Amino acid sequence: MVTAVVHDIVELSSDAVNELCRRASGQGQPWVVDSLAASPWAVVRRTRAAEDAHLAVGVRGRYRHRRWGTEVPASACLRVLRPSDLVDRIPSRDLPVFRALALVRSAPIPGDWGPGGSVGAELASGHPEATPTSDLDLVIRVDSIPDPSTARTMQGTLDRVREQTGVEIDVLVETPGGGVNLQELATGSDTAVARTADGPVPLADLRSRR
Repeated sequence: MVTAVVHDIVELSSDAVNELCRRASGQGQPWVVDSLAASPWAVVRRTRAAEDAHLAVGVRGRYRHRRWGTEVPASACLRVLRPSDLVDRIPSRDLPVFRALALVRSAPIPGDWGPGGSVGAELASGHPEATPTSDLDLVIRVDSIPDPSTARTMQGTLDRVREQTGVEIDVLVETPGGGVNLQELATGSDTAVARTADGPVPLADLRSRR
């Protein structure tokens, strides 16, 4: 059985695609059929799956408002790609967001990192997902939450890429217990909120779980 965590991208078996298409049509989401026919991939969501040996996944549509959450048996996943597996993939199109990724690639970003969002989806599947105005979503996986000084250094590096390309960059720092936005970490704010499978929690609570 495959092991996948939030932000990983999974390739689905034909049987899984057929079942999801049937389920989506019954839920009034017919666009899912076309989406999975074009690209049989889904992204692992932070939500806990309701059934054992299942993964909570999301299917992307052509438009931003088209996102469908469901779950699939882990055994139905043919392949799992982590964001870090996609860093060195060469895109087939020249878009600002891919130029931004190329600059980030040469930057000193610590941890196990890579693209998520539309860029990750396109680099994984080869199917066009990004647009000329896409933001660059990044996932940085670390064992523990970086201190504010380290977070500010990381944010500064990415801010320079944004200034050069005009592309907004949104970063989630993911630990085994949950994730938090890099900009919030960089402020050192006591009110920062972490995202976990059980819902949002104060950052201080996530730190205490170490």
